[in-house]
Amino acid sequence: MILPAPAPTTATTASTIAIRPAQEDEVDSIVELAQAAYRGTGGWTTEAHLVSGTRTDSSEVRAMIADPAVTLLVAVLTPSETARDDAESERPADGTVGHDHGDDATASHDHSNDRNSSDDGADSTDGTDSTDSTDSTIVGCCYTRREPADADGLARAELGLFAVHPSAQSRGLGRRLLTAQSDHLQRAGVDLLMIRVLQSRPELHAWYERNGFVRTGVAVPFAGDPAGLQVEGLGMDVMERPLHAL
Repeated sequence: MILPAPAPTTATTASTIAIRPAQEDEVDSIVELAQAAYRGTGGWTTEAHLVSGTRTDSSEVRAMIADPAVTLLVAVLTPSETARDDAESERPADGTVGHDHGDDATASHDHSNDRNSSDDGADSTDGTDSTDSTDSTIVGCCYTRREPADADGLARAELGLFAVHPSAQSRGLGRRLLTAQSDHLQRAGVDLLMIRVLQSRPELHAWYERNGFVRTGVAVPFAGDPAGLQVEGLGMDVMERPLHAL
């Protein structure tokens, strides 16, 4: 399921966030998440003023899950065991509240949250956490697609569908997802992580630069349906992040 907005943290709403591979029964939730992050309102990542239409669809997401070259990770918000226990008992007489185990140990996908930079990569995973999707909420996702080595022997992977729900931004989720993907790709022997960033989004370029990406000077046409562009001729800039010493 997808968040409308998270409630304030109390003993009965404490939660944890796990990063793991997407599951087949989560396709619709991932589509909704991507639409909210890319085309919705209320978050800094929206492209609604530049691109209209849908960001992805269920067939594309299912193809990602089925593709052995793709790693599609999701960030899943789940009630903690403490929260579940507290929900079945009376609130403590002293009014104390539970601790939110997921939010304060993360750095932000939101470019404005540089104060959390000391937490970069905290609690990141390799995408193998096991979480029951029945009682959880998907608040973030991203995929990487590994490519064959080029003529110079360098192996690249493309990063895409990078989304954090507007109600969950500024909590470090984007950086945690990026760290999890980077760790996975390093172990797989990938040398460079590549992303195409929509032009006219300097705040996105700056966020990726702060997270190890550099501009290659290469621009490519818009990857989606050009009919959705609200700015004629808008393209995408290619950025890369080294994963090993080259």
